[in-house]
Amino acid sequence: MADDPTPEVFTGGCLCGQIRFEATGEPYDPHLCSCPHCTRLSGGPFMGWVGFHRTAFTWTGPGTPASFRSWPTLERWFCPVCGTPLGAAGHREDYLGICLSALDNCVEIIPIGHSFRDKTPAWLPTIPSTQPAP
Repeated sequence: MADDPTPEVFTGGCLCGQIRFEATGEPYDPHLCSCPHCTRLSGGPFMGWVGFHRTAFTWTGPGTPASFRSWPTLERWFCPVCGTPLGAAGHREDYLGICLSALDNCVEIIPIGHSFRDKTPAWLPTIPSTQPAP
């Protein structure tokens, strides 16, 4: 049986619907992050991320995201109306990161890593797919 040549399409957006986006192709490096920036932005012990190639990503409207530089080389996007975190991109990087929570359907995207795991609360159990290899 031949592989389907049609790339997978992922859609998403913010809570109020002002910002929408579309990404095509294979998701890259789905992971959780517990750095101080991600935990503050998410309001929880981690934020989920998945990468897409820049050339396979489009903001589709109706509005455009606002941005904030949390590092000199990192821009984070959010909805200027409802505040939903949407994603981030490093300066001159080929891939951008999209917040898992901003995707319309992320149930098949399983995190394979956890950055800053040592910064999560002790009560948070380790997610099986993010456990370090023995």
